[in-house]
Amino acid sequence: MDDVKEQAPRERGRTKGPPSKTGREIWLAPFLPSLVDVYLRSGASPLYCRLTTLFVDIAGSTSLLVRHPPETVLAIIQRFMRLVTEIALAHHGDVKDFEGDGALLYFGSAAHATQAALAIQAAFSYRRYEACEATDQVTPRMSLTVGDVVVGIVGSTMRQAIALVGRSVSVGARLLKQIPPGAIIASGELVEALRAEAPVLAEEFRLLDSACQVSGADGISVTTYVAPCPKPCGPDMSLTASAHRSHPWN
Repeated sequence: MDDVKEQAPRERGRTKGPPSKTGREIWLAPFLPSLVDVYLRSGASPLYCRLTTLFVDIAGSTSLLVRHPPETVLAIIQRFMRLVTEIALAHHGDVKDFEGDGALLYFGSAAHATQAALAIQAAFSYRRYEACEATDQVTPRMSLTVGDVVVGIVGSTMRQAIALVGRSVSVGARLLKQIPPGAIIASGELVEALRAEAPVLAEEFRLLDSACQVSGADGISVTTYVAPCPKPCGPDMSLTASAHRSHPWN
């Protein structure tokens, strides 16, 4: 990283234009999702695509602030987000946004998104098996939806970001609040996609509500399924014990 910082002034001295593609990737890759690169290269405005979105947050995060000082809670969130991000990237996904104690992840495949969600669920179930300290008792909630979205730039010339706009994104954000800690809620459309793409993964979900009224969504109802939180268990989880011991969360 120091090498990059030392080279930056020389790069700026050679040209008055924007940085080269290589320079842009060096500077932006850690901060912006790969969707940004797709958007910039496509030249399309807006960009239409079909994505699976995974919302994840920490259940009961408000109580953490009651019991612990802000710097302790920040450290918990940082470790939580690091693990969530690494699992998303390992399953061919990426992070659209971090906000508070939650994140919006996106994937090109329903199967990859579901594998990531189950891996996150398993990782924190394993943590509950190992952990004794209250600060380690972190439980995620997750929602999975799939649908057509529009990708575009929002903001001004001074500050810009990439937005994902679509019914599935909005529904996913609202469904997140309708499940108990540790569970994964999925739309019927997501489970149908799994039945075609990865039937074994579809079997992880059971019907929750055939006509779930989505809170605050103007009467929209969707079929929902749930993958309940597994009981805390040991090293036979899908993420191995050695992987957990080597992870910064531990």
